[in-house]
Amino acid sequence: MPQKQKTTISPSKYYHIFNRGVNRRTIFKEEQDFKRFLNLLRKYVLPVGSLFSYALMEDHFHLVVCIKGRTELEEWFLTDERRIGRQFSHLQNAYAKYFNGKYRTVSGLFERSFERQEVMDLRYFKNVVLYTHRNPIKHGYCRGLEEYPWTSFHELTTPMMSTFLARDILWDKFGGIDAFVAAHEIEDLLFNDGDLEI
Repeated sequence: MPQKQKTTISPSKYYHIFNRGVNRRTIFKEEQDFKRFLNLLRKYVLPVGSLFSYALMEDHFHLVVCIKGRTELEEWFLTDERRIGRQFSHLQNAYAKYFNGKYRTVSGLFERSFERQEVMDLRYFKNVVLYTHRNPIKHGYCRGLEEYPWTSFHELTTPMMSTFLARDILWDKFGGIDAFVAAHEIEDLLFNDGDLEI
């Protein structure tokens, strides 16, 4: 059965990007692995877009991004409609190369090419950001948002902390930092949990 064609990553659009390890294998084993992935995020994602939130779990990751507009992108990214999306493939490939070299493995690391869902409205945007931060609780890594170190929650709720995230824009979309923090304290989200399953 042919695979469903994936959505092209296009300028000025918002996306929920995610993937997991082959057969749910571990893709982050040590603190240095999480840090390497974050450094690669800066290298490959920031040239094409803004990153709003992330969650790095033992066997998968979530990103919420907005791609730059056509006038903000280097012309090279506009010569092929798939070139922007390849930045996310480069991110995965660079991380897999690091991981396989470090742990002396040769098999594929990720289950598939990265998954992407276009975020079409503000309500969905807010909820996918909240979902990203609550992912460690959902998977039993912790009981509270503050306990897990590998999401963007800490950077987004601590104004003095340095970050490469589009924090001010994100706060504005929630109505300010206080509203952003308060939204994380509400237990019931507005989306169907099945829509964001991984």
